[in-house]
Amino acid sequence: MQAILNKRVSKIALFYDLVFVYMISKTTEILHHLEHGLVSPTSFALFALIVIIFINSWMVQTVFTNRYGIGSWADIAFYFIDMMILLYMSNSFDTNNLTEMKILFISAGLLSFTLASHYLINYFQTKSEIDQNISRAFFLILIFRSITLIIGGLLDNIPGFVLAVIGIIFSS
Repeated sequence: MQAILNKRVSKIALFYDLVFVYMISKTTEILHHLEHGLVSPTSFALFALIVIIFINSWMVQTVFTNRYGIGSWADIAFYFIDMMILLYMSNSFDTNNLTEMKILFISAGLLSFTLASHYLINYFQTKSEIDQNISRAFFLILIFRSITLIIGGLLDNIPGFVLAVIGIIFSS
């Protein structure tokens, strides 16, 4: 039986988690706009979509950190790049319109691209076949999501929105 390795949580990882807490709190502002005392279905759908994007991105980063993270300068650089994108994303969505998601989708696509890049780098650095298979799988999922989100954001219309949502659903 293999021994369980203990990893300490780095301060940068904790700060990254706080950025996600901030994003979730910003996302809940969508639910503050009541119509006749109720949350509209559009507002709830927008809230759910944004939370899925955020939580899925956080989980992908957490899996990477827990499995491969060594606290290298490259890891720290990716954390900071991702945090900048996340902070920009958290202030990019409109609380009233489900179709005007251009900036959010493009930002989420860039975040997925940085996460995919980190997994790609790890694929070439690791020697274990299992770790290479995991890195390849995450890379392919994230690159698919990145492409669909960026194209969906650039189209900035209903078909673009549908494409982005399909990318989110199939990559989650």
